[in-house]
Formats: sequence, C-alpha cells, structure tokens
Amino acid sequence: MRGGTPFDPARRAGIGVLLGFWTACGAGNPSADAPEASPERLTIPSHPLDDPAEAVGADTCAACHADIAATQAEHPMARTATAVSEATRDRWFSDEMLARAVHWPEALGSRPAYRTGGEAVRFEAPGADPSSVAVEAVFGSGLRGLTPVAFAPDRRLRELRLSFSRARDGWFPTPGGEDDPDPLGDLDSAEASANCLGCHATALAWDAEDRFDPHRAVLGVTCERCHGAGAAHVEAQSAGASGGIFHPGRLPPPEQVAFCGQCHRQPTDFEPRQILAREPGLARHAGASLMMSACFRESPPERAITCTECHDPHRPDPATPARARVVCLRCHQQPETLHAAAGGIPEDGGDCASCHLPTEREAFHGTPFTDHWIRRPREPPPTPASSRGRGDLAWLEALYEARVTEPHPPEKTARLRVGLAELLHLRGVRERSQRLLLEALAGSPDYETRVKAGALLRDGGREVEALAAFRDGAAQRPEKPHAFFEMGDLLLERRDFAAAIEPLTTAARLSPDSAGVRSALGGALLGAGRPEEAVLAFEEALAIEPEAPAALGPLIGILAAHPRRELRDPPTALRLAEGLAARFSFGEPRSLDLLGAAYAATGDFPNAIRAAERAAGLAAGAGEPNQATAIGERLALYRAGRPWVGSLPDDGR
Repeated sequence: MRGGTPFDPARRAGIGVLLGFWTACGAGNPSADAPEASPERLTIPSHPLDDPAEAVGADTCAACHADIAATQAEHPMARTATAVSEATRDRWFSDEMLARAVHWPEALGSRPAYRTGGEAVRFEAPGADPSSVAVEAVFGSGLRGLTPVAFAPDRRLRELRLSFSRARDGWFPTPGGEDDPDPLGDLDSAEASANCLGCHATALAWDAEDRFDPHRAVLGVTCERCHGAGAAHVEAQSAGASGGIFHPGRLPPPEQVAFCGQCHRQPTDFEPRQILAREPGLARHAGASLMMSACFRESPPERAITCTECHDPHRPDPATPARARVVCLRCHQQPETLHAAAGGIPEDGGDCASCHLPTEREAFHGTPFTDHWIRRPREPPPTPASSRGRGDLAWLEALYEARVTEPHPPEKTARLRVGLAELLHLRGVRERSQRLLLEALAGSPDYETRVKAGALLRDGGREVEALAAFRDGAAQRPEKPHAFFEMGDLLLERRDFAAAIEPLTTAARLSPDSAGVRSALGGALLGAGRPEEAVLAFEEALAIEPEAPAALGPLIGILAAHPRRELRDPPTALRLAEGLAARFSFGEPRSLDLLGAAYAATGDFPNAIRAAERAAGLAAGAGEPNQATAIGERLALYRAGRPWVGSLPDDGR
C-alpha cells in the first residue's frame, strides 16, 4: 500500500517539517556447519522472474525439499497475492465479508463498494468514469489486511480505494490513496507498478497490451522469488552436481538484511523526515526499522543481527521470545548487569523483544506490528543536537550515499538523489545538494520527487530553478494541487502578485479544504490591487479554519484601515483583532498593532494608544526597530485622535 499524506501547504512538500524537526534467506548467520558458498557469485534475485516459463515451480522444488515446500506454502509470504477467480472469490468477497463495516470518512466523498455477480467482482465508485472496474487480484495474505487491485495496459496497476483491516474487522480507505483524484484509485506508473509486483509475485505474465495477467503469473513469494530461477539447479542435481541456485542465507549479514529489505523496505525507501522523526508508520516495515537499530548498525559486519535469526522464511511460525533472547545474548551476555538500574529482569530471564521491540498500533488502522527499531522501552526520538540524533543523520546519509551509486530505474534514481540532497541540505552542504537536485530534475522524477526538489531548491535560494520544477510538476500532474501551490507561493514571496493568482486559484480549486491555499490566494489578490476578491478569499479561509492567522491578519487590515472606505468594517475588524491578540495572550507586537488600528477605526483611541504602546515596546525589545518605528507612526496618529488609513502588517507581501 502506498504512503502519502493529505495536502497541507504548510508542510512545504515535507521540507518545512524536516527542517523544523531538525532545528527545534537460509537461517541466520552462517554457522560452522553451514554449507560453504558456491565459488561463483550468482546474481542476487532483485525482481520476479520475467516469464512464468522461467520458473520450475514449487512442486518441482518439493521433490527434494518436501518439508520446506509444504510449510513455505502456508507462509504469509507465499499468500501475499491471489488472483480473483471463481475458486478464490469467496475467500475475500463472500457475502459475510462484504457485510462487514465500512469506515469511510465523509470528506472522501461518496462511499465505494465491492459487488459480486457471476464469477466477477467489481469495484464501484460514485463519480468515477468508468463507474466500476473488475477486481483482478488481492494483495496481502489477509493476516493483517488486504488490498484489491486491478490492472491496466502498459504494465500499470491500480490499488482500489477500499481495503480490509483484520484488526478493525472492516473496510477502510486504502492507505496512500485517500486523496487520489480518481474515485477508483489512481493508476500507478509502470515503475511504481513494478515495485508493487516485485513484492507480491514470483513470476510475471503479460498479455498483448502489456496488461498484467494474474492467472498465468506466479503470485505470492515462493521458492524462486528468493532463490532465483531453478532450472539450472534442477539440471545440476540431475547430473549429480551441486550449485546453480542462490542461497540468501550465505550472504554476509548486512547483505542478508538488505536482501529482505527489497520487500520489507530499507531506510532509503522513505522520506528522510519519516526516519529521523521515527514516525509510527515505520513499524509496518521491519527491514527499514532494523537497519536503523544500533544492534544492526553498530555491530561488526560479520556479527550484525539479521532477519532470519528470529524469522524462518520457510515456516509460518512467528518468532518466539526464546529465539529472540538467544540472539540478544550473543552480544549482551550479562543482561542482569545491564538491567540493574531498571530494577533487574524477571526470574525467568525476561522477554527481550516485548520491551525492546514494542508493538505499534498506530501504523495501520489499529493493526499490531512489531517495531523492529530496537531501543530502550519508551525511548523518545533523539533531539537533533544529541549524539544519537547526529548518529541517525550520519547513518542515514551513509545509506543514501551507498544506494545512490547503484543502478536503479529512472524514478528511483531521481528519488534517491533528492533524498540525499535533502540530508546534505540539512547539514548545510548546499553546493552538492543543489547539484544532486538538478541532476534528479534532469532525469525522470515522479511528481512528488519533482515538487520536493523544487522546494529544496527554493530553500537553497535557487528560485528560478525551483519555479521551473513547480511548473513542470503542474504539467506532469495537473489534477494535484501541490505544485500549483508551491509555484504560486514562491511568486507571492517574490511579490509577483499578478503571476501568483493563477496557480493559487488552481490550487484552491484542487484543495477545497485548505485554508492555507486560500490565505495565500488572498494575499496575491490584495497585492495585485483586487481587495474585494481578497476579502472573499480570506473569508473562505476562515470558514475552513476560523483562527487561521494568515487570513486573519490581512483581513483585519482591510476591514480596519483600507484606503477605500466602502471596504472597511471597523466593528468586525475589532472583533477579529481581539480574538487574534488573545490567541497570543496580548504579548505579540503584530497582533497588538492590528488591535490598535481596529480600536482607532471604531473611535476608541484610549485603547488604541494602549495597544500600540505595548506593541511598540515589544517590537523594540525583540530587536525589531523598523517594526517599532512603523507602530510609533500609527501611535502618533492615535494620540492626535486620528485613525490609521493605509497598509498594515500581514496585509499582503
């Protein structure tokens, strides 16, 4: 399931959040009796087989590995994708399943539904064109949940917008697709679709239109997804020889974890801010969390902890506390001494995992996930200035440095370059950061990567290149608001008010629930000499967010002191100004300056004087002499019994 967050212009495509945060495979490690690695270095399987004909199939493997094949067939990995057919339909779309509760927020529009008829299952979404699509497969074993999918020509897939949660025993919006413009669910790019199929299939199959064929493909993670095509191995065995097959368990420990991380993710698969802030959603992705753990990154490579020390990829049995404890004791040989300050450990030896790998339920609609970022119980994210915080940043940067040099598809190459650029930007290494951003934009970035690169270029002072990135993003995905907002907001900052109006108007249309977009649009309209329209935009913003300061300040300025008398409304200005100043406990100079102007507009000059005097004193005390001087000019008028008429702070840029 895709990641993603609702559009919020205050996030500045994720940059503001990150800068704000930072500034405020076999079975375990090779043992003595493990078979030696083959002298030849076989290619590490990094994607499904390109054709079902390349696969010998699990039944062939079972001829020699009967027990392993039988138990692996029941493993959730083997069941992580299923084609929808007459034989499998009722497993996911029985009358009982479809009668389960549907948790669908009203903000997402009319509720979609799955319908059965004959052999087919269709997903119907009001407002979609076409209104429904056939459900062709289900991704997910059902252990925690499932997402139905459909396929399209040109090797694209669509995650349908209604998924099932086992923990909630009901249907809910598919994570990452909540704000999809298409009511059925957006079609992913061919590269993004390949990423999905890479973790849900062993062998791929396509029809004449390059549409994925789930009935001919080998779905689920079976033998040959991890061990590679088995034909050469079968041939070698038939000739009495060995070799011809890949053994993940013989990889060095760090490479084993990276191998599992193809599907269970690596830290570089996420936004850097998500990793550095230790967002709860990371618990869904064990590989990424484990690779950020000190137990992994601070161990000698030959002794680093691996996934298969606790989890058997051939058996569906969950990891046990006893098995985890054995792994922990390999390095932490005197746990009693380590835990003395915490009151010791239970007489039975304790369960390391229950304390140091906590269960996270916020990651996925109440579904419990074991958080594999091993740490002390209830340990908060480190502060950026702490040694642990600096260590997280340095380690993440090193991971990006390693991955960015590897061959990847174009979209991923661009995303890795922008991720590394973001980390370098954070450390102040601006020249290389901007070079990486420009290289990414010259490639084939997806929409989100393009907008993020533009935001970083903007923060680095490369406004011309940032504007070009935003324009290209708007052309790439004209149905999404982010690039339009970023473009308009940058033009607004450059005081090119007239040029900012069009992209901000588009962003407002595409994000009807965003007060921030309407506030910015109001600022552009006001700066362009269109105050009547600006008032409407500010009022729309306040209807969405009644205390939005970016709309309140300029609106108060218009209602209290605009040169055009017909636009003034002193009583309303005073009511809004009192509320704004109260939000800051009457201790913030700009809001007090607005309050003074509103009092003066109503003829209450004694209160206007008191507000302006306090505002001027606070501004001077905060080292803002220009602001204090401007407030002083207004104060002189109030003392003379005259209101201020003209521009006020926050009434445009």
